[in-house]
Amino acid sequence: MNDRLRRGDLDRSVRRDLERRRRREPTSFWRSVSLIGAAGWPIAGLTLGGALVGAYLDARFHTGARATLGLLVLGACVGGIAAYRALRSHR
Repeated sequence: MNDRLRRGDLDRSVRRDLERRRRREPTSFWRSVSLIGAAGWPIAGLTLGGALVGAYLDARFHTGARATLGLLVLGACVGGIAAYRALRSHR
């Protein structure tokens, strides 16, 4: 008797899981494109922004390429963190 109850519970559980998978919509092309954009734009934008601000500061204060390189790296790091958070929440 106990064995039959367990099999019934297992059967119901398997059916429920299969039904959930059927209802889940397949990944579309546009969803994939939006995912790539959610990861790419923060990295590209913040890296470029850091480089532009750094170039402006270098030209203004005659510091060579120190500010450009520093802010470029900082922008890439912050962009990577922003992309990671966007991808994590995009699930």
